[in-house]
Amino acid sequence: MLSVRTLRHRWVSLVGTFVALGLGVAILAMSGLVMSSARAKVPERYSGAAVLVASPEVSQEDNAFTPSRPWSTEVGGDLVDRVSSVPGVARAVEDRSFYAQAVIDGRPVGGASAEALGHNWNSSTLASYRVEGAAPARDDEVVLDRSLGLAPGSRVSLLTSAGPSGFTVSGTVDADAYFVTEAVAERLSGGLRVIGLDLSPGADEKAVVAAVRAVVGDRGRVLSGEARAELEVRGEAKVRWIGDQVLTAMGGLGAFVCVFMVASTFAFAVSQRRREFGLLRLVGATPRQVRVLVFGEALVVGVLAGLAGVALGAASAPVVGGLLVDAGLEPAGFAISYGFFPLAGASGIGVVVAMLGVWAASRRAGRVRPIEALRTAEVDPKPMTRARWIGGGVAMAVGVGLFLLTATGVAEDLLNAPLYAAMALIVGLTLLGPVVLPPLVRLVPATLVRESALTAIRRTTSTVSPVLITVVFAVLVSGMFSLTVTGVSLEKSMAIGPSTVVSARDTPGLSDEVVSTVGGASLLPTTLYTGSNDHLDAVGVSPEAFAKAHQGLSVVEGSLNDLTGTDTMAVNSPTASRMAWHPGSTADITFADGSTTKLRVVAVFSKTSAAASALVTRETVRTHDPSALTSAIYVDHPVVGADWPALGAQVMTRAEYAEFTEAEDNRLVGIFVTLLLAMSLGYSALAIVNTLVMATADRASDFRVLRLAGATRRQVLGSVAAESALAVAIGSLLGVVVAFATLATLTSGVAHNLPDADVSFSPPWGVLAGTVALCLALAVGAGLFSANSALKADRAVHRMRSFGRASRGRPLG
Repeated sequence: MLSVRTLRHRWVSLVGTFVALGLGVAILAMSGLVMSSARAKVPERYSGAAVLVASPEVSQEDNAFTPSRPWSTEVGGDLVDRVSSVPGVARAVEDRSFYAQAVIDGRPVGGASAEALGHNWNSSTLASYRVEGAAPARDDEVVLDRSLGLAPGSRVSLLTSAGPSGFTVSGTVDADAYFVTEAVAERLSGGLRVIGLDLSPGADEKAVVAAVRAVVGDRGRVLSGEARAELEVRGEAKVRWIGDQVLTAMGGLGAFVCVFMVASTFAFAVSQRRREFGLLRLVGATPRQVRVLVFGEALVVGVLAGLAGVALGAASAPVVGGLLVDAGLEPAGFAISYGFFPLAGASGIGVVVAMLGVWAASRRAGRVRPIEALRTAEVDPKPMTRARWIGGGVAMAVGVGLFLLTATGVAEDLLNAPLYAAMALIVGLTLLGPVVLPPLVRLVPATLVRESALTAIRRTTSTVSPVLITVVFAVLVSGMFSLTVTGVSLEKSMAIGPSTVVSARDTPGLSDEVVSTVGGASLLPTTLYTGSNDHLDAVGVSPEAFAKAHQGLSVVEGSLNDLTGTDTMAVNSPTASRMAWHPGSTADITFADGSTTKLRVVAVFSKTSAAASALVTRETVRTHDPSALTSAIYVDHPVVGADWPALGAQVMTRAEYAEFTEAEDNRLVGIFVTLLLAMSLGYSALAIVNTLVMATADRASDFRVLRLAGATRRQVLGSVAAESALAVAIGSLLGVVVAFATLATLTSGVAHNLPDADVSFSPPWGVLAGTVALCLALAVGAGLFSANSALKADRAVHRMRSFGRASRGRPLG
């Protein structure tokens, strides 16, 4: 096969493509294995129940992992009675959950991630727990986790939504849970969401499931086998989702960069091989045969790189999985499960990416005329085509337009708009490189370096482009992350009127005892269920205190003064528009206790006025959601006189609170940004090395002329190093202009939206210096290595020719 033979002689020019594709396939294979292994698992506390009846699921389009719509006590009790009478069901057990957290040595255990760990004792039979001691017989007794080190008979303080309460340990189990009597659990838990079924010995599970479904109807879901994993802990589901987003972004970036690498490498190779393709046309090859030749080379590279990438991805998946667990992006106990489809799919995508990337280059190769075989000069005859003029002009216009929208704060998405603008400018500068670069190159005093870069301007553009992309991406991503973190913190801090905030510490929220001790304006989050599967995130507030604490509150219709009692609510404008609500409208709302009540809309506020979609009175939330916890309390007076750590609380300034609330999100985003930067810099480094190697390896004849003209080996290598440094200097300069302009416009947009904040432009000088140094080292190193190899090869050929001439003049025998 001709494609294989040509690859044997031109393998150096395609090493970068092979490595890029191999790494891309490895990332896809690794991501596929991790994502396929990160499946939801049946919660341990339901492992002993063959069949579960769960309340109706709600829409999760907002990725908020909202709990299912609960049943009321009456509906739940009726379902328990009905499913208990189904043949084959030995017993139906209510599973009630509520917030509970032990306080040991003056601090809550379990941290802020502790969710609804409190349960009724009967639900412990749904799992095979090892119990020591006795079940809770009185309302002040509890069975808790053995790992806490408390023996039966010990006293322990439990935090609940009401506050700390003293309990006697009646027993211990091997589970992260707190089991209390049925009466206490019903008082603290609100609605019912899960009913576990114990089957009679010898009962047909499928028949029981069918019968239970007939009884439950549309009032709930009947789950058995692996389907019980739908009830996994919300925290673990969220962690898996975040991990999937990171892996998806890595895979997408890897595939995109692979296409870019393949396209740029083959485009450059076609430009270098015009005489070769012209010779093929001269001896009778059709344009289609030339295109097939180029496609064949890409296919071979794609297959080989796919196989290597699959092996690398399979080997690295367990390591990456462990790192994700350590970073909190996968739940504890995560392990890789190998499968055929993730690996085969990654390999197939590698081949497809190779074929897509080479499409444009193959068409250019097919358009080479036979007369090109006679071409001897390396001068670019027509570096700018009509397509480059049009494409570059449009890209530059789009980039400048997006800059203006961002700088004036008009763009709706201030985070993505500047990124799109930078991408457009990169494309524009790359396409218009033969026009933009010559004025900069002419400033170079070194004649040989200057004229060499101007003579082959397309080659110069190809070497500058990867440096430009690397500098822009590294500086822009790091700068945008820093500016976004600062902007969000400033926005949250400025929205709060009082100077002091009391928030949770080592707990998921604050109890009513903390609220009564502190006073001020408190926020009590809950969930309101509307329609069949819709829901709203709501906050219970004291309207007057809330309005004073939130300086940016803007009511567009109605009045918050009417937000009184337990039958009113205020909603933000997007919710009012979506639900067709206005002041005076009434809606059937289901609360966390499963009860449904009509609420009257009394006000509509702007979307940015509050983080929640709806506001109700604090009395409304506490009436219907016994386990709700206060997220924060805003106060304008000194806060003293309590053991805050034991209550799971802390006192901080509003600026500290703004940073505290975003700390976890910033940590996850920081990990995400670091991964993207590492991948991008890695691929960009590969592109720089590959381009320099290809460009330098094809210049053996140029080096030979320099040597014949009297240049020493050291001088030739010096000129190559200077040309490489020139490419890095120009690419870095253009990259700094694009990145700094983007960050400056983004800063202007943020300052426009926060007129009272001190938002200043702070370039990431450290990232810039490190990126430029890396590009310079890679470019000069790759150029010198390739030039040195070319000089050695040329010297070897020269010696062989000299030996041949001497041999022809020597007599035989």
